[in-house]
Order: sequence, then structure tokens, then C-alpha cells
Amino acid sequence: MYGWRARIGNISPTACAEIFPYEFYRVAPEGVTVVTTNLVIRDARESSEVEASWEKFDTVIENLVQTRVDYITLSGAPLVLAKGVERYRELLKELRRRSPVPADTSPQAFADGLKYLGATKLAVATSFIPAYNELVKAFLISEGFNVLGIETLETGLTSLEKATLSPLQVYQHVKAVGRKFPNCDAVLITSAAWPTLTMIQALEDDLGKPVVSSAVGQIWNPLRELGIRTRITGYGTLLRTLAGEKSAGR
Repeated sequence: MYGWRARIGNISPTACAEIFPYEFYRVAPEGVTVVTTNLVIRDARESSEVEASWEKFDTVIENLVQTRVDYITLSGAPLVLAKGVERYRELLKELRRRSPVPADTSPQAFADGLKYLGATKLAVATSFIPAYNELVKAFLISEGFNVLGIETLETGLTSLEKATLSPLQVYQHVKAVGRKFPNCDAVLITSAAWPTLTMIQALEDDLGKPVVSSAVGQIWNPLRELGIRTRITGYGTLLRTLAGEKSAGR
């Protein structure tokens, strides 16, 4: 068994997933694997597809439990925040009640990561429609953050097509958002479907502040909660803290 140290179960909201598994294995320490399962979203702008995903929710949790993962993370801010913050809290509680292992969501992971770094004022770069941006903003405010601004990179791509976006496009957008709100003390990238990991360090170097993405949060939080110490360098401040020294990289 390759995941002799830890097996991280990931529920992807999209019918296909490429970016998160790739980015996970770029930085995962020896003996840690990701076990993926998928819902049915092809385009998160279609509310019917978001609703249809909930019909598979019970099954995918049962599958991950049966395969004996050590942690479950549910991706997709548009999915988990679709019915508002109050309903999200109920969803998270239900997910944790049903899971025999620690469980979390991508929004909770990036929020916890930002808090760990001491961030309070955020600039947010997304790939979402305005309605979803408002959901993300409301969630972040409920977590105690001051959202200075939230900006979308409008590409016209479906959820499945976002993986084809070039890292350069993402880099330019995120950097522009960080510079537009210079008083922020961290920049958040909320789309796990975007290629982000390989540019996190360059963005931090250019902006002079931490940059956290959905994918980074979903890598950092399970490893931290499972007590896995590892040195991950070149991929931003948050992942560097897994070495066990909170000051590493600040």
C-alpha cells in the first residue's frame, strides 16, 4: 500500500479532476496518497448540476469510508456554499458526523490556513460568477476576515475546461488582484480547478505577502491535522509551515 503514512480522500465536485491530484503529488511526502472520487458537475454555473451532485453525496462518502481513508476533504466552494453560510455550517457538521475520520471542506481549509498565518485582510481572486463570489465573501466574513476585494477572471470556460487555463493567465490575474488591494495581508485564490501551485512562490515573492489557494489549503490541512511533518519548499508560506516551525517562510 503506497499510502502507508496517510491516505487522503478527496471528493471533487466536477465529473473529471486533473489539477488537484497533480498538485497534490507535486508536494506530497513519501507514504501519503490521495484517493479521489467525483460528483457530476461539468459547469458550476448551472444550478441544476450543483443540485444533482448532492444526489451522489451519500454514495461518495460511503465509498471513501469503505476504502479506509484517514481523512476526507470536500472540494468546491460553489457546491458547499451554494445555500449560504448557515446551511454550510450544517453541511460541515453532517459531513463530520458521518465520517469516522477527520473531515473538512476546501473553504474551511483555506480559511483555517489563512488564520494560521495570521491574515485578517484579504484580496480574493476567483473564477466564479458574481453570485458565487458573494457566497465566498459572506463565508469569509463569517470566519472573521475583512474582504478588501474579490475579483473574477472571466474566461467563459466551464468547470471542466478550467484545467486548460495557462498558469501565466492565472499568475497575471492573481498578481493584479494583489496589487489592486495593496493593504491586504494575504491573497486567496479560490478555484481548485485552476493550475496554481507552481506559481504560488513567484506570487509571494512579487507581492511580498502570503498567497493561499484552495488546493494548497486542501493539502496543508489534512497533513497538519494528521500530524505529518514534512519540508515543502518553493510552494509558498503555508506549506512551509508543515516543517513544524510556524515562522518558517514568514
